[in-house]
Amino acid sequence: MSRSIRITLAAVALFSIASGTVPARLVAQGVDSTRPVFLALPQHFPDVDARAVLQREPGRDIVILDEADASAETLRVALLVLRRLTREQPPLADRGQLIPITGYAGRAPIDAEYRAELEAALVELRARPLVAVGNLGLGRWMRYGG
Repeated sequence: MSRSIRITLAAVALFSIASGTVPARLVAQGVDSTRPVFLALPQHFPDVDARAVLQREPGRDIVILDEADASAETLRVALLVLRRLTREQPPLADRGQLIPITGYAGRAPIDAEYRAELEAALVELRARPLVAVGNLGLGRWMRYGG
């Protein structure tokens, strides 16, 4: 088996094996607690005009952040969009969806506790080693919560 196939299979296995819980705050906001949420920070953001991208796959949701715009505010907006999608449009059972988040209007300030949680998640994400992240190429990823 070639090295690239082994790396890809390892990344898929890591995504599939990772366990834990979705943070209580997301459950309270309506995010499906049975679907893991991952954060991804690829070295090369997908070639779309977006600040973040939601990738909904059978069994998991992935928030793909652009290093140039990975902030607590961007992550909060992506999670709010994910919450709304969870409420209004169940994920497709047989294929994935890509939802680009191109911008957002100002919202009320993030409370200090939630901002600290989001910023801590971003610090942890940036500290992760570079690995193959599915079809995104090299980058960093982690399960959010759990």
